This record gives sequence, structure tokens and C-alpha cells, in this order.
Amino acid sequence: MDQDTLQVMLREAVRQTVTEVLQILLDADREAFLRQHGGRKNGYYPASWRPPLAR
Repeated sequence: MDQDTLQVMLREAVRQTVTEVLQILLDADREAFLRQHGGRKNGYYPASWRPPLAR
């Protein structure tokens, strides 16, 4: 496996990990907000973090 291939694989692994962690944080933040406000929602849409497009 050459260095370029390894670098691409590592970059993708980091991107996926960061995306998963940020999604977990968004979900936890939403749940904390709902607990503090009696579980009331004023509408709902799924919040998700989208990584920037690959260069």
C-alpha cells in the first residue's frame, strides 16, 4: 500500500469519526434542551452535521 492510498484512507476514517462524534453531540444537546424545557418541541427536523465537500 503506497503512502497516498494510506493518507486517503486515514483522511476518510478521521472524517467519519468526526462526523459520528459531532452527530452524537448534536443529539445530546437536543436531548438536554428538551429536558430543560419540559420536553416541548416547536416543530422538529433532524439536525445533522454534514462534512464539507472533499477537495
